[in-house]
Amino acid sequence: MNEEEKSQESTPQAGDRKDDIGDELNQLAESFGRAVKAAWNSEQRYQLETDLNRGLRSLVDNVEAILKQFNESDQGQELKEQAGKVVEKVRTSKVTADLKEGLTKGLQTVASEMKEFAQDLEKKQRERGGKGDATAQDIPVEKGEE
Repeated sequence: MNEEEKSQESTPQAGDRKDDIGDELNQLAESFGRAVKAAWNSEQRYQLETDLNRGLRSLVDNVEAILKQFNESDQGQELKEQAGKVVEKVRTSKVTADLKEGLTKGLQTVASEMKEFAQDLEKKQRERGGKGDATAQDIPVEKGEE
C-alpha cells in the first residue's frame, strides 16, 4: 500500500465528515438544552426570582409612599393648582381653537380627496368591465442560480 492509499484510509471521507459534524452539532444542541433547563430549574434561579420580586415590590411601595406624601404636601397642592390653571388656559386659548379648526379643515380636505380618489378608481374598474383589480400587472421574476 503506498502513502496516498494509507492517507486516504486514515482521513475520513467527505460524507463521513458531514455525518460527524451533524452528530457533533446534535450533541452540542442537546447539551446546551440540558444546561439551560438545569439552570432554569436551579435553586439559584428561584432565589433570584424571589429576591427580584421582593425588591421590586419594595421599590413600588416606596415610590407610592413618596408620591402620596408629596401629593399631600403644600408643594404638591400648589403644583396641582398650577397644572390645573395651565390646562384651563390651554383649553380656552385662541391658539388651541385655531389649531382645532385648522386640523378639522385639514382632515375634511383629506377625506374629500380620498373619496374622489376612490370614486375615480371605481369608475375605471367599471369601465374595464369590473375585472377585479384594474391596476394589477404581472411582473416577471427571474430566479437566480442556486
